[in-house]
Amino acid sequence: MKQIKEIIKAPKFRLRRNIILILFIVTVIGAVLINALLYFSLHNHLINDGWDVNMVSELGSHLITVGSSSAFLGIVTIMLLTLVLTKHIDNTIRIFSGHMKDMADGNWSTRINITSEDEFGQLASGFNYMAEHIEDSIQEIQTAKDYTDNILLSAPSILIVVSNRMKILSVSSAFERLRRRFNTIEPDLFITTLGQDIKMNLQKGDTIKKEITVKPEGSADSLIFDSIVSRIGNYGSDVIEEKAAVLLTITDITEQQHMREMVLQARQDWEDTFDSIPDIITIHDKDLNIVQANKAAMEMLNLTDLSPGRINKCYNFYHGTDSAPADCPSCECYNSGAPLSLETYEPFLGKHLEIRTIPRVNDKEQLVGLIHIARDISERKEIENEHNLLLASVTKAKIEWEETFDTVSEFIVLIDKDFNIKRCNKSFAGHIGLTPGELINKKCHEFFELADTQSLDHCKELIAREESMTRVEVKTKDNHWFYMSHRPICDRNGTYLHTVVIATIITELKEAQQKLSTSEGELKKKVNDLEKFYDMAVGRELKMKKLKREIKKMETEYAINVGKKASEQEQSI
Repeated sequence: MKQIKEIIKAPKFRLRRNIILILFIVTVIGAVLINALLYFSLHNHLINDGWDVNMVSELGSHLITVGSSSAFLGIVTIMLLTLVLTKHIDNTIRIFSGHMKDMADGNWSTRINITSEDEFGQLASGFNYMAEHIEDSIQEIQTAKDYTDNILLSAPSILIVVSNRMKILSVSSAFERLRRRFNTIEPDLFITTLGQDIKMNLQKGDTIKKEITVKPEGSADSLIFDSIVSRIGNYGSDVIEEKAAVLLTITDITEQQHMREMVLQARQDWEDTFDSIPDIITIHDKDLNIVQANKAAMEMLNLTDLSPGRINKCYNFYHGTDSAPADCPSCECYNSGAPLSLETYEPFLGKHLEIRTIPRVNDKEQLVGLIHIARDISERKEIENEHNLLLASVTKAKIEWEETFDTVSEFIVLIDKDFNIKRCNKSFAGHIGLTPGELINKKCHEFFELADTQSLDHCKELIAREESMTRVEVKTKDNHWFYMSHRPICDRNGTYLHTVVIATIITELKEAQQKLSTSEGELKKKVNDLEKFYDMAVGRELKMKKLKREIKKMETEYAINVGKKASEQEQSI
Protein backbone atom coordinates (compact mmCIF):
# COMPACT_ATOMS: atom_id res chain seq x y z
CA MET A 1 0.00 0.00 0.00
CA LYS A 2 2.85 2.39 0.81
CA GLN A 3 4.51 1.63 -2.52
CA ILE A 4 1.26 2.36 -4.35
CA LYS A 5 0.98 5.70 -2.58
CA GLU A 6 4.58 6.51 -3.49
CA ILE A 7 3.84 5.73 -7.13
CA ILE A 8 0.72 7.83 -7.46
CA LYS A 9 1.23 10.54 -4.85
CA ALA A 10 3.21 13.00 -7.11
CA PRO A 11 2.79 12.30 -10.85
CA LYS A 12 5.28 14.30 -12.98
CA PHE A 13 3.29 13.97 -16.21
CA ARG A 14 6.32 13.56 -18.54
CA LEU A 15 3.88 12.45 -21.23
CA ARG A 16 2.68 16.01 -21.82
CA ARG A 17 6.23 17.28 -22.20
CA ASN A 18 7.09 14.46 -24.55
CA ILE A 19 3.98 15.09 -26.63
CA ILE A 20 4.79 18.80 -26.93
CA LEU A 21 8.44 18.06 -27.74
CA ILE A 22 7.52 15.47 -30.36
CA LEU A 23 4.92 17.72 -31.95
CA PHE A 24 7.42 20.58 -31.98
CA ILE A 25 10.12 18.47 -33.64
CA VAL A 26 7.67 16.99 -36.12
CA THR A 27 6.26 20.42 -36.97
CA VAL A 28 9.69 21.95 -37.41
CA ILE A 29 10.95 19.10 -39.55
CA GLY A 30 7.73 19.14 -41.56
CA ALA A 31 7.92 22.87 -42.11
CA VAL A 32 11.57 22.65 -43.18
CA LEU A 33 10.90 19.75 -45.53
CA ILE A 34 7.83 21.42 -47.01
CA ASN A 35 9.67 24.68 -47.55
CA ALA A 36 12.67 22.87 -49.03
CA LEU A 37 10.58 20.74 -51.36
CA LEU A 38 8.53 23.77 -52.40
CA TYR A 39 11.65 25.83 -52.98
CA PHE A 40 13.54 23.25 -55.05
CA SER A 41 10.43 22.22 -56.95
CA LEU A 42 9.58 25.80 -57.87
CA HIS A 43 13.26 26.69 -58.61
CA ASN A 44 13.71 23.77 -60.98
CA HIS A 45 10.36 24.37 -62.66
CA LEU A 46 11.08 28.06 -63.27
CA ILE A 47 14.65 27.40 -64.52
CA ASN A 48 13.29 24.81 -66.92
CA ASP A 49 10.71 27.30 -68.13
CA GLY A 50 13.54 29.73 -68.99
CA TRP A 51 13.19 32.19 -66.21
CA ASP A 52 16.12 34.37 -65.28
CA VAL A 53 18.34 32.80 -62.68
CA ASN A 54 18.61 35.94 -60.60
CA MET A 55 14.87 36.43 -60.67
CA VAL A 56 14.36 32.82 -59.67
CA SER A 57 16.88 33.18 -56.84
CA GLU A 58 15.18 36.35 -55.63
CA LEU A 59 11.80 34.66 -55.83
CA GLY A 60 13.22 31.67 -53.96
CA SER A 61 14.59 33.87 -51.22
CA HIS A 62 11.22 35.57 -50.88
CA LEU A 63 9.51 32.15 -50.82
CA ILE A 64 11.87 30.94 -48.12
CA THR A 65 11.12 34.01 -46.01
CA VAL A 66 7.35 33.63 -46.46
CA GLY A 67 7.55 29.85 -45.89
CA SER A 68 9.67 30.26 -42.78
CA SER A 69 7.23 32.86 -41.40
CA SER A 70 4.27 30.67 -42.25
CA ALA A 71 6.02 27.65 -40.74
CA PHE A 72 6.78 29.60 -37.58
CA LEU A 73 3.19 30.79 -37.27
CA GLY A 74 2.00 27.23 -37.92
CA ILE A 75 4.38 25.87 -35.34
CA VAL A 76 3.24 28.44 -32.78
CA THR A 77 -0.43 27.72 -33.57
CA ILE A 78 0.08 23.98 -33.33
CA MET A 79 2.01 24.32 -30.10
CA LEU A 80 -0.75 26.47 -28.60
CA LEU A 81 -3.37 23.92 -29.63
CA THR A 82 -1.17 21.18 -28.25
CA LEU A 83 -0.83 22.99 -24.93
CA VAL A 84 -4.59 23.38 -24.70
CA LEU A 85 -5.23 19.73 -25.58
CA THR A 86 -2.52 18.38 -23.32
CA LYS A 87 -3.80 20.61 -20.49
CA HIS A 88 -7.15 18.74 -20.67
CA ILE A 89 -5.31 15.43 -20.70
CA ASP A 90 -3.17 16.68 -17.81
CA ASN A 91 -6.25 17.63 -15.75
CA THR A 92 -7.96 14.33 -16.50
CA ILE A 93 -4.88 12.39 -15.48
CA ARG A 94 -4.62 14.46 -12.33
CA ILE A 95 -8.27 13.59 -11.52
CA PHE A 96 -7.54 9.90 -12.03
CA SER A 97 -4.39 10.21 -9.95
CA GLY A 98 -6.19 11.98 -7.10
CA HIS A 99 -8.97 9.40 -6.94
CA MET A 100 -6.46 6.59 -7.09
CA LYS A 101 -4.63 8.22 -4.18
CA ASP A 102 -7.97 8.39 -2.29
CA MET A 103 -8.46 4.68 -2.87
CA ALA A 104 -4.90 4.05 -1.74
CA ASP A 105 -5.77 6.00 1.46
CA GLY A 106 -8.71 3.68 2.07
CA ASN A 107 -11.51 5.88 0.69
CA TRP A 108 -13.19 3.12 -1.28
CA SER A 109 -16.31 5.21 -1.91
CA THR A 110 -14.45 7.67 -4.19
CA ARG A 111 -15.82 8.00 -7.76
CA ILE A 112 -14.67 9.92 -10.90
CA ASN A 113 -17.31 12.29 -12.24
CA ILE A 114 -16.50 12.21 -15.97
CA THR A 115 -19.54 11.92 -18.21
CA SER A 116 -17.93 12.23 -21.64
CA GLU A 117 -18.16 9.35 -24.04
CA ASP A 118 -14.54 9.44 -25.17
CA GLU A 119 -11.75 7.21 -24.01
CA PHE A 120 -11.46 9.11 -20.71
CA GLY A 121 -15.17 8.66 -20.08
CA GLN A 122 -14.86 4.92 -20.69
CA LEU A 123 -11.79 4.83 -18.48
CA ALA A 124 -13.71 6.72 -15.73
CA SER A 125 -16.62 4.29 -16.02
CA GLY A 126 -14.21 1.39 -15.76
CA PHE A 127 -12.55 3.02 -12.75
CA ASN A 128 -15.92 3.60 -11.03
CA TYR A 129 -17.00 0.04 -11.76
CA MET A 130 -13.73 -1.27 -10.37
CA ALA A 131 -14.03 0.96 -7.27
CA GLU A 132 -17.62 -0.15 -6.68
CA HIS A 133 -16.68 -3.82 -6.86
CA ILE A 134 -13.63 -3.24 -4.71
CA GLU A 135 -15.81 -1.43 -2.13
CA ASP A 136 -18.33 -4.30 -2.15
CA SER A 137 -15.53 -6.81 -1.80
CA ILE A 138 -13.94 -4.83 1.05
CA GLN A 139 -17.38 -4.58 2.74
CA GLU A 140 -17.89 -8.32 2.41
CA ILE A 141 -14.40 -8.95 3.73
CA GLN A 142 -15.03 -6.55 6.64
CA THR A 143 -18.40 -8.17 7.36
CA ALA A 144 -16.80 -11.59 7.30
CA LYS A 145 -14.01 -10.29 9.52
CA ASP A 146 -16.51 -8.74 11.97
CA TYR A 147 -18.50 -11.95 11.96
CA THR A 148 -15.38 -13.98 12.63
CA ASP A 149 -14.23 -11.53 15.30
CA ASN A 150 -17.65 -11.67 16.97
CA ILE A 151 -17.54 -15.45 16.91
CA LEU A 152 -14.07 -15.42 18.39
CA LEU A 153 -15.08 -12.85 21.01
CA SER A 154 -18.26 -14.65 21.97
CA ALA A 155 -16.89 -18.17 21.65
CA PRO A 156 -16.55 -19.77 25.08
CA SER A 157 -13.59 -21.81 23.91
CA ILE A 158 -10.03 -20.57 24.21
CA LEU A 159 -8.21 -20.64 20.85
CA ILE A 160 -4.41 -20.81 20.96
CA VAL A 161 -2.33 -20.80 17.77
CA VAL A 162 0.98 -22.61 18.22
CA SER A 163 3.88 -22.50 15.80
CA ASN A 164 5.87 -25.45 14.55
CA ARG A 165 8.46 -24.42 17.15
CA MET A 166 5.98 -24.92 20.01
CA LYS A 167 5.62 -21.18 20.57
CA ILE A 168 2.36 -19.36 21.17
CA LEU A 169 1.54 -17.01 18.29
CA SER A 170 -1.91 -15.79 19.36
CA VAL A 171 -4.56 -16.36 22.03
CA SER A 172 -8.27 -15.56 21.71
CA SER A 173 -10.02 -13.12 24.04
CA ALA A 174 -11.78 -15.98 25.85
CA PHE A 175 -8.56 -16.52 27.74
CA GLU A 176 -8.88 -13.06 29.29
CA ARG A 177 -12.22 -14.06 30.79
CA LEU A 178 -10.52 -17.05 32.35
CA ARG A 179 -7.67 -14.88 33.59
CA ARG A 180 -10.10 -12.53 35.30
CA ARG A 181 -11.17 -15.50 37.42
CA PHE A 182 -7.66 -16.87 37.94
CA ASN A 183 -5.09 -14.09 37.50
CA THR A 184 -2.13 -16.47 37.88
CA ILE A 185 -3.01 -18.68 34.92
CA GLU A 186 -0.91 -18.39 31.74
CA PRO A 187 -1.34 -19.87 28.22
CA ASP A 188 1.96 -21.73 28.64
CA LEU A 189 0.21 -23.93 31.19
CA PHE A 190 -1.86 -25.46 28.38
CA ILE A 191 1.22 -25.88 26.17
CA THR A 192 2.96 -27.73 29.00
CA THR A 193 -0.06 -29.95 29.65
CA LEU A 194 -0.62 -30.76 25.95
CA GLY A 195 3.06 -30.79 24.93
CA GLN A 196 3.20 -34.45 23.87
CA ASP A 197 -0.08 -34.17 21.96
CA ILE A 198 1.14 -31.07 20.08
CA LYS A 199 4.36 -32.87 19.08
CA MET A 200 2.38 -35.89 17.91
CA ASN A 201 0.11 -33.63 15.87
CA LEU A 202 3.12 -31.93 14.29
CA GLN A 203 4.53 -35.33 13.33
CA LYS A 204 1.39 -37.13 12.16
CA GLY A 205 -1.21 -34.40 11.66
CA ASP A 206 -3.93 -36.34 13.47
CA THR A 207 -6.53 -34.39 15.42
CA ILE A 208 -6.35 -35.25 19.12
CA LYS A 209 -9.25 -34.82 21.53
CA LYS A 210 -8.82 -35.31 25.23
CA GLU A 211 -9.97 -34.04 28.60
CA ILE A 212 -7.38 -32.31 30.74
CA THR A 213 -7.29 -31.02 34.30
CA VAL A 214 -5.43 -27.82 35.11
CA LYS A 215 -4.82 -26.35 38.55
CA PRO A 216 -3.95 -22.63 38.50
CA GLU A 217 -1.11 -21.58 40.75
CA GLY A 218 -2.27 -20.37 44.14
CA SER A 219 -5.78 -21.73 43.67
CA ALA A 220 -7.41 -24.66 45.38
CA ASP A 221 -9.75 -25.23 42.42
CA SER A 222 -9.03 -27.69 39.66
CA LEU A 223 -10.33 -26.74 36.21
CA ILE A 224 -11.50 -29.34 33.71
CA PHE A 225 -11.08 -28.58 30.00
CA ASP A 226 -12.09 -30.34 26.83
CA SER A 227 -9.14 -29.86 24.45
CA ILE A 228 -8.78 -30.38 20.69
CA VAL A 229 -5.32 -30.34 19.05
CA SER A 230 -5.76 -29.81 15.30
CA ARG A 231 -3.43 -29.01 12.38
CA ILE A 232 -3.84 -25.63 10.61
CA GLY A 233 -0.77 -25.80 8.35
CA ASN A 234 1.58 -28.26 6.74
CA TYR A 235 4.53 -27.09 8.77
CA GLY A 236 6.24 -29.77 10.77
CA SER A 237 8.85 -29.30 13.45
CA ASP A 238 11.58 -29.76 10.83
CA VAL A 239 10.65 -26.51 9.01
CA ILE A 240 13.17 -23.84 9.88
CA GLU A 241 10.87 -20.85 9.39
CA GLU A 242 8.41 -20.39 12.24
CA LYS A 243 4.83 -20.80 10.98
CA ALA A 244 1.39 -21.25 12.51
CA ALA A 245 0.99 -25.01 12.62
CA VAL A 246 -1.34 -26.12 15.45
CA LEU A 247 -4.63 -24.79 16.80
CA LEU A 248 -5.57 -25.60 20.39
CA THR A 249 -9.27 -25.39 21.16
CA ILE A 250 -9.67 -25.31 24.95
CA THR A 251 -13.21 -25.44 26.34
CA ASP A 252 -13.85 -25.00 30.04
CA ILE A 253 -16.21 -27.82 31.06
CA THR A 254 -15.73 -27.50 34.80
CA GLU A 255 -19.29 -26.28 35.31
CA GLN A 256 -20.62 -28.84 32.82
CA GLN A 257 -18.75 -31.56 34.67
CA HIS A 258 -20.18 -30.38 37.96
CA MET A 259 -23.62 -30.18 36.36
CA ARG A 260 -23.16 -33.68 34.98
CA GLU A 261 -22.27 -34.91 38.43
CA MET A 262 -25.27 -33.07 39.87
CA VAL A 263 -27.51 -34.60 37.20
CA LEU A 264 -26.17 -38.06 37.98
CA GLN A 265 -26.67 -37.40 41.68
CA ALA A 266 -30.16 -36.06 41.00
CA ARG A 267 -30.92 -39.15 38.93
CA GLN A 268 -29.68 -41.35 41.76
CA ASP A 269 -31.74 -39.34 44.25
CA TRP A 270 -34.75 -39.65 41.95
CA GLU A 271 -34.29 -43.39 41.68
CA ASP A 272 -33.92 -43.69 45.45
CA THR A 273 -37.02 -41.56 45.94
CA PHE A 274 -38.85 -43.50 43.24
CA ASP A 275 -38.09 -46.76 45.02
CA SER A 276 -38.92 -45.36 48.46
CA ILE A 277 -42.47 -44.31 47.50
CA PRO A 278 -44.93 -46.81 49.00
CA ASP A 279 -47.38 -46.34 46.12
CA ILE A 280 -47.28 -48.82 43.23
CA ILE A 281 -45.75 -46.87 40.30
CA THR A 282 -45.25 -48.45 36.88
CA ILE A 283 -44.31 -46.84 33.57
CA HIS A 284 -45.94 -48.36 30.48
CA ASP A 285 -45.12 -48.08 26.81
CA LYS A 286 -47.73 -47.68 24.09
CA ASP A 287 -48.22 -51.46 23.87
CA LEU A 288 -49.22 -51.71 27.56
CA ASN A 289 -45.85 -53.22 28.50
CA ILE A 290 -44.39 -52.30 31.89
CA VAL A 291 -40.95 -50.85 31.14
CA GLN A 292 -40.09 -49.48 34.59
CA ALA A 293 -41.41 -49.95 38.12
CA ASN A 294 -40.50 -48.87 41.61
CA LYS A 295 -39.63 -51.25 44.42
CA ALA A 296 -43.18 -51.34 45.81
CA ALA A 297 -44.54 -52.31 42.37
CA MET A 298 -41.88 -54.97 41.88
CA GLU A 299 -42.87 -56.60 45.16
CA MET A 300 -46.64 -56.15 44.93
CA LEU A 301 -46.96 -57.22 41.28
CA ASN A 302 -44.25 -59.89 41.51
CA LEU A 303 -42.23 -58.34 38.68
CA THR A 304 -38.87 -60.02 38.18
CA ASP A 305 -37.47 -58.89 34.84
CA LEU A 306 -37.89 -55.48 33.18
CA SER A 307 -35.11 -55.80 30.62
CA PRO A 308 -35.65 -53.92 27.32
CA GLY A 309 -37.68 -55.81 24.75
CA ARG A 310 -39.30 -58.11 27.29
CA ILE A 311 -43.08 -58.43 27.15
CA ASN A 312 -44.64 -57.55 30.51
CA LYS A 313 -48.28 -56.74 29.81
CA CYS A 314 -49.69 -54.62 32.61
CA TYR A 315 -53.04 -56.46 32.71
CA ASN A 316 -51.25 -59.74 33.45
CA PHE A 317 -49.86 -58.31 36.68
CA TYR A 318 -52.64 -55.93 37.73
CA HIS A 319 -55.72 -58.01 36.79
CA GLY A 320 -54.37 -61.51 36.23
CA THR A 321 -56.00 -61.61 32.77
CA ASP A 322 -54.74 -62.27 29.26
CA SER A 323 -56.25 -59.05 27.89
CA ALA A 324 -57.14 -55.62 29.13
CA PRO A 325 -60.54 -55.46 30.88
CA ALA A 326 -63.32 -53.33 29.45
CA ASP A 327 -63.00 -50.67 32.15
CA CYS A 328 -59.19 -50.52 32.06
CA PRO A 329 -58.06 -47.00 33.08
CA SER A 330 -54.85 -47.32 31.04
CA CYS A 331 -56.77 -47.93 27.83
CA GLU A 332 -59.06 -44.98 28.56
CA CYS A 333 -56.01 -42.78 29.18
CA TYR A 334 -54.49 -43.89 25.87
CA ASN A 335 -57.72 -43.13 24.03
CA SER A 336 -58.37 -39.72 25.60
CA GLY A 337 -54.78 -38.58 26.06
CA ALA A 338 -55.80 -37.00 29.36
CA PRO A 339 -55.01 -37.93 32.99
CA LEU A 340 -57.53 -40.17 34.74
CA SER A 341 -58.26 -40.87 38.41
CA LEU A 342 -60.57 -43.47 39.95
CA GLU A 343 -61.05 -45.74 42.94
CA THR A 344 -61.75 -49.41 42.49
CA TYR A 345 -61.49 -52.78 44.16
CA GLU A 346 -59.11 -55.17 42.43
CA PRO A 347 -60.03 -58.77 43.31
CA PHE A 348 -56.82 -60.15 41.78
CA LEU A 349 -54.73 -58.18 44.27
CA GLY A 350 -57.43 -58.26 46.93
CA LYS A 351 -57.08 -54.52 47.61
CA HIS A 352 -58.95 -51.28 47.26
CA LEU A 353 -56.85 -49.08 44.97
CA GLU A 354 -56.81 -45.40 44.10
CA ILE A 355 -55.52 -45.36 40.50
CA ARG A 356 -54.15 -42.38 38.60
CA THR A 357 -52.91 -42.62 35.01
CA ILE A 358 -50.85 -39.83 33.41
CA PRO A 359 -50.02 -39.83 29.65
CA ARG A 360 -46.38 -39.61 28.53
CA VAL A 361 -45.61 -37.57 25.40
CA ASN A 362 -42.41 -36.93 23.47
CA ASP A 363 -41.09 -33.60 22.21
CA LYS A 364 -43.43 -33.88 19.20
CA GLU A 365 -46.48 -34.13 21.49
CA GLN A 366 -46.96 -37.75 20.49
CA LEU A 367 -48.30 -40.23 23.05
CA VAL A 368 -45.58 -42.78 23.83
CA GLY A 369 -46.88 -44.35 27.03
CA LEU A 370 -48.25 -43.55 30.45
CA ILE A 371 -47.42 -43.47 34.14
CA HIS A 372 -49.63 -45.71 36.26
CA ILE A 373 -49.86 -44.92 39.99
CA ALA A 374 -51.85 -47.22 42.30
CA ARG A 375 -52.24 -46.45 45.99
CA ASP A 376 -53.47 -49.07 48.44
CA ILE A 377 -56.47 -47.49 50.17
CA SER A 378 -57.83 -50.66 51.79
CA GLU A 379 -57.11 -49.33 55.29
CA ARG A 380 -58.67 -46.00 54.40
CA LYS A 381 -61.75 -47.77 53.08
CA GLU A 382 -62.09 -49.64 56.36
CA ILE A 383 -61.75 -46.35 58.24
CA GLU A 384 -64.32 -44.77 55.92
CA ASN A 385 -66.73 -47.63 56.59
CA GLU A 386 -66.18 -47.21 60.31
CA HIS A 387 -66.61 -43.49 59.88
CA ASN A 388 -69.84 -43.99 57.98
CA LEU A 389 -71.15 -46.26 60.72
CA LEU A 390 -70.07 -43.72 63.32
CA LEU A 391 -71.66 -40.93 61.30
CA ALA A 392 -74.89 -42.88 61.14
CA SER A 393 -74.77 -43.38 64.91
CA VAL A 394 -73.99 -39.70 65.46
CA THR A 395 -76.80 -38.72 63.13
CA LYS A 396 -79.21 -40.97 64.99
CA ALA A 397 -77.98 -39.58 68.32
CA LYS A 398 -78.37 -36.05 67.00
CA ILE A 399 -81.92 -36.77 65.93
CA GLU A 400 -82.66 -38.27 69.32
CA TRP A 401 -81.01 -35.28 71.00
CA GLU A 402 -83.05 -32.86 68.89
CA GLU A 403 -86.21 -34.70 69.89
CA THR A 404 -85.14 -34.65 73.54
CA PHE A 405 -84.12 -30.98 73.25
CA ASP A 406 -87.61 -30.01 72.16
CA THR A 407 -89.55 -32.40 74.44
CA VAL A 408 -87.97 -31.80 77.86
CA SER A 409 -89.86 -29.57 80.23
CA GLU A 410 -86.78 -27.63 81.30
CA PHE A 411 -85.90 -24.39 79.55
CA ILE A 412 -82.77 -24.72 77.38
CA VAL A 413 -81.38 -21.56 75.81
CA LEU A 414 -78.11 -20.97 73.89
CA ILE A 415 -76.87 -17.37 74.26
CA ASP A 416 -73.71 -15.39 73.47
CA LYS A 417 -71.85 -13.09 75.84
CA ASP A 418 -74.26 -10.26 75.02
CA PHE A 419 -77.25 -12.44 76.09
CA ASN A 420 -78.48 -12.73 72.51
CA ILE A 421 -80.51 -15.90 72.03
CA LYS A 422 -78.96 -18.18 69.39
CA ARG A 423 -81.25 -21.13 69.94
CA CYS A 424 -83.93 -22.30 72.41
CA ASN A 425 -86.18 -25.30 72.88
CA LYS A 426 -89.93 -25.38 72.57
CA SER A 427 -90.49 -25.37 76.35
CA PHE A 428 -88.86 -21.96 76.72
CA ALA A 429 -90.57 -20.58 73.59
CA GLY A 430 -93.92 -21.89 74.82
CA HIS A 431 -93.40 -20.26 78.20
CA ILE A 432 -92.73 -16.93 76.44
CA GLY A 433 -95.57 -17.40 73.99
CA LEU A 434 -93.47 -17.17 70.82
CA THR A 435 -91.91 -19.63 68.38
CA PRO A 436 -88.22 -20.60 68.68
CA GLY A 437 -87.46 -18.82 65.40
CA GLU A 438 -88.97 -15.54 66.63
CA LEU A 439 -86.66 -15.52 69.65
CA ILE A 440 -83.40 -15.74 67.67
CA ASN A 441 -81.06 -12.75 68.40
CA LYS A 442 -83.44 -11.41 71.05
CA LYS A 443 -82.06 -10.55 74.50
CA CYS A 444 -82.60 -13.44 76.89
CA HIS A 445 -83.18 -11.23 79.95
CA GLU A 446 -86.04 -9.46 78.18
CA PHE A 447 -88.12 -12.65 78.45
CA PHE A 448 -86.44 -14.28 81.46
CA GLU A 449 -86.05 -11.29 83.79
CA LEU A 450 -84.82 -12.03 87.29
CA ALA A 451 -86.47 -10.30 90.22
CA ASP A 452 -83.11 -9.77 91.90
CA THR A 453 -80.86 -7.44 89.87
CA GLN A 454 -77.82 -8.64 91.82
CA SER A 455 -78.43 -12.20 90.61
CA LEU A 456 -78.70 -10.93 87.03
CA ASP A 457 -75.43 -8.98 87.34
CA HIS A 458 -73.74 -12.04 88.84
CA CYS A 459 -74.88 -14.20 85.91
CA LYS A 460 -73.63 -11.63 83.38
CA GLU A 461 -70.27 -11.49 85.10
CA LEU A 462 -69.88 -15.28 85.10
CA ILE A 463 -70.90 -15.54 81.43
CA ALA A 464 -68.47 -12.76 80.46
CA ARG A 465 -65.64 -14.67 82.23
CA GLU A 466 -66.78 -17.92 80.53
CA GLU A 467 -67.41 -19.53 83.93
CA SER A 468 -70.10 -22.01 84.90
CA MET A 469 -72.94 -21.75 87.42
CA THR A 470 -74.72 -24.83 88.80
CA ARG A 471 -78.20 -25.19 90.26
CA VAL A 472 -78.88 -21.77 91.72
CA GLU A 473 -82.40 -20.87 92.82
CA VAL A 474 -83.64 -17.72 91.13
CA LYS A 475 -86.97 -15.94 91.03
CA THR A 476 -88.33 -14.09 88.03
CA LYS A 477 -90.40 -10.96 88.11
CA ASP A 478 -93.47 -12.98 87.17
CA ASN A 479 -93.11 -14.86 90.51
CA HIS A 480 -91.75 -18.08 89.08
CA TRP A 481 -88.97 -20.01 90.77
CA PHE A 482 -86.26 -21.88 88.86
CA TYR A 483 -83.15 -23.94 89.39
CA MET A 484 -80.81 -22.21 86.91
CA SER A 485 -77.47 -23.55 85.58
CA HIS A 486 -75.24 -22.34 82.78
CA ARG A 487 -71.88 -23.34 81.32
CA PRO A 488 -69.77 -22.13 78.36
CA ILE A 489 -69.41 -24.28 75.20
CA CYS A 490 -66.15 -24.15 73.18
CA ASP A 491 -64.92 -25.81 69.98
CA ARG A 492 -62.12 -28.38 69.90
CA ASN A 493 -59.55 -25.58 69.79
CA GLY A 494 -60.89 -24.02 72.98
CA THR A 495 -62.50 -21.06 71.21
CA TYR A 496 -65.67 -19.81 72.95
CA LEU A 497 -68.87 -20.43 70.96
CA HIS A 498 -71.82 -19.70 73.27
CA THR A 499 -73.28 -20.42 76.69
CA VAL A 500 -76.03 -22.95 77.34
CA VAL A 501 -78.55 -21.97 80.02
CA ILE A 502 -80.79 -24.63 81.63
CA ALA A 503 -83.65 -23.54 83.88
CA THR A 504 -85.92 -25.98 85.75
CA ILE A 505 -89.17 -24.56 87.08
CA ILE A 506 -89.64 -25.27 90.80
CA THR A 507 -92.55 -22.96 91.53
CA GLU A 508 -94.76 -25.82 92.76
CA LEU A 509 -91.93 -27.16 94.89
CA LYS A 510 -91.41 -23.76 96.47
CA GLU A 511 -95.14 -23.48 97.10
CA ALA A 512 -95.17 -26.97 98.68
CA GLN A 513 -92.22 -26.00 100.82
CA GLN A 514 -94.04 -22.88 101.89
CA LYS A 515 -97.18 -24.86 102.67
CA LEU A 516 -95.05 -27.36 104.58
CA SER A 517 -93.52 -24.57 106.59
CA THR A 518 -97.00 -23.18 107.30
CA SER A 519 -98.29 -26.63 108.24
CA GLU A 520 -95.33 -27.23 110.51
CA GLY A 521 -96.08 -23.95 112.27
CA GLU A 522 -99.69 -24.82 112.70
CA LEU A 523 -98.78 -28.32 113.88
CA LYS A 524 -96.36 -26.97 116.43
CA LYS A 525 -99.06 -24.61 117.67
CA LYS A 526 -101.51 -27.47 118.04
CA VAL A 527 -98.93 -29.60 119.82
CA ASN A 528 -98.27 -26.76 122.21
CA ASP A 529 -101.99 -26.40 122.83
CA LEU A 530 -102.33 -30.14 123.39
CA GLU A 531 -99.39 -30.17 125.74
CA LYS A 532 -100.95 -27.34 127.71
CA PHE A 533 -104.23 -29.17 127.76
CA TYR A 534 -102.41 -32.31 128.87
CA ASP A 535 -100.84 -30.46 131.67
CA MET A 536 -104.23 -29.11 132.69
CA ALA A 537 -105.98 -32.42 132.38
CA VAL A 538 -103.69 -34.93 133.94
CA GLY A 539 -106.61 -37.03 134.66
CA ARG A 540 -107.24 -37.37 131.08
CA GLU A 541 -103.68 -38.65 130.45
CA LEU A 542 -104.63 -41.82 128.71
CA LYS A 543 -106.89 -40.02 126.34
CA MET A 544 -104.20 -37.54 125.61
CA LYS A 545 -101.63 -40.27 124.96
CA LYS A 546 -103.97 -41.77 122.48
CA LEU A 547 -104.44 -38.35 120.92
CA LYS A 548 -100.68 -37.87 120.73
CA ARG A 549 -100.28 -41.20 118.97
CA GLU A 550 -102.85 -40.09 116.47
CA ILE A 551 -101.10 -36.76 116.07
CA LYS A 552 -97.73 -38.47 115.52
CA LYS A 553 -99.37 -40.76 113.04
CA MET A 554 -100.76 -37.73 111.23
CA GLU A 555 -97.32 -36.12 111.29
CA THR A 556 -95.75 -39.27 109.87
CA GLU A 557 -98.29 -39.51 107.09
CA TYR A 558 -97.95 -35.81 106.34
CA ALA A 559 -94.15 -36.06 106.26
CA ILE A 560 -94.38 -39.07 103.95
CA ASN A 561 -96.69 -37.17 101.62
CA VAL A 562 -94.47 -34.09 101.64
CA GLY A 563 -91.34 -36.21 101.03
CA LYS A 564 -93.03 -38.02 98.20
CA LYS A 565 -94.05 -34.71 96.62
CA ALA A 566 -90.51 -33.37 96.95
CA SER A 567 -89.10 -36.59 95.46
CA GLU A 568 -91.40 -36.29 92.49
CA GLN A 569 -90.25 -32.70 91.96
CA GLU A 570 -86.60 -33.78 92.17
CA GLN A 571 -87.15 -36.54 89.63
CA SER A 572 -88.82 -34.16 87.24
CA ILE A 573 -85.76 -31.85 87.50
